[in-house]
Amino acid sequence: MSKLTEWADGLSLSAGGRKLVGKAGIVPVRRLADKVGLTDALSTALERRDFHPVHDRGGVLVSAALAVLLGARSIAGIAVMRQAALVLGRPASASTLYRTLDDIGPVQLAKITSARARVRSHVHDLLDLRPDGFPWIRVDNRPLTGWSVLDVDASFVPAHSEKEGAEPHRKGFGLHPLLVFLDNTDEHLVCRLRPGSAGANTASDHIDVSTEAVRQLPTRRRRKILFRADGAGATREWLAWITTGGGNKAPTWEYSVGWSRDADFWAGLVQVPEKAWTPALDAKGQPREDAALVEITDLLDLGEWPPGLRIVVRREPVHPKYTKDLKPYEIATGFRYTVIATNTVGRQLQWLDVRHRAHAHVESGIRRSKALTLLRLPSFKFALNQAWCTLLTLAMDLLSWLQLLALDGRLARAEPAAVRAGLLDVPAKLVDHARRRELKLDPAWPAAYEGRPLSPAGTGWRRWASALRDLAGSPVT
Repeated sequence: MSKLTEWADGLSLSAGGRKLVGKAGIVPVRRLADKVGLTDALSTALERRDFHPVHDRGGVLVSAALAVLLGARSIAGIAVMRQAALVLGRPASASTLYRTLDDIGPVQLAKITSARARVRSHVHDLLDLRPDGFPWIRVDNRPLTGWSVLDVDASFVPAHSEKEGAEPHRKGFGLHPLLVFLDNTDEHLVCRLRPGSAGANTASDHIDVSTEAVRQLPTRRRRKILFRADGAGATREWLAWITTGGGNKAPTWEYSVGWSRDADFWAGLVQVPEKAWTPALDAKGQPREDAALVEITDLLDLGEWPPGLRIVVRREPVHPKYTKDLKPYEIATGFRYTVIATNTVGRQLQWLDVRHRAHAHVESGIRRSKALTLLRLPSFKFALNQAWCTLLTLAMDLLSWLQLLALDGRLARAEPAAVRAGLLDVPAKLVDHARRRELKLDPAWPAAYEGRPLSPAGTGWRRWASALRDLAGSPVT
């Protein structure tokens, strides 16, 4: 017999295993949701006086969010939670989850939003107590202490069926949700589902999702907010709303958005003398010889725009992928020009440029959202799909909180699939002794090999094991 098949000698399969937990790594995540008050808050938000279901609706949503973290891509995917049923109890059925989502209308969404905001305030208290403190955004290797950075972006979601709201879009046929992330923590604050034909630069939509995102922040995090967006955010109404602090002049709110390159822009740019350009900085903070910056605010007609608006232009050599979209002036000069609009005063152009370019991190949040469930809207109904998007934000919050409070090393920055493979899918055996229950993890599980090259968790294992013990109340051996 070939040595390649010797592993199967004498091996048989049976269903006789007892007290086995296949997805034991999800247990501390559920305990995290309970400890920070998310489960109780959602239960209260969805409570109905005239109806007392067998499965608490808040618990159903939390279980569904955990199922999403474990790889569920549909309503039926909640069945994956059965693998942890010995610890967490039997999960709700797919039909129960469907009814829960189907019952979530505008009133229930508002209550869920308020519940998430209250829980987030508590979680941010815990983040302040971390050894490293709250994760402030760094610009030029210096923290923006006190500043909450909100990244706003729209993303197209294709639909392969006639879902409500699915309409033609320049990228295909589907829906066009508007998303807001808190870049400090990677929390997915808002996922507003919109029809496919919705514009990326609709000012009213930007104001609505920004208002909801601000309400998600603890009060102390609302005083200094930086809103970042691409060129779709350069609308008079939205920038005016930010400039006035959402109608309240007390907060210090700033914006850093892209800017449209219209005829007035090109007319102003040609007036810039070569000596006015100043070198841009590279990733290490060193001046670049082939990239430069200049401010052209005084060369443009900005009379109808909010006061304090500044226009900063960046030029750099043309990348091959942009050669088809070049304007005549770019072809003539051999440079590609990108533009930033901001109301930040007293900062050098290099600093403003570095701060804005970090907006590209929003693509990471969109990628993580799509890697979970954003690409798989489960229903024909628009309202139910909006509830599903809200469920996605719950899953994203739990993942962010787990990484910030219980992980370090590579897993603290890992994509959902890596966290799932390295921690959440860990198997265990449930043992009863001395009136206590203990989840015994397999010491051969790859994440247990702390610091070894093949370890997906690396030094994060010890901290995760400690968090499991603290959150789940069970010793880890």
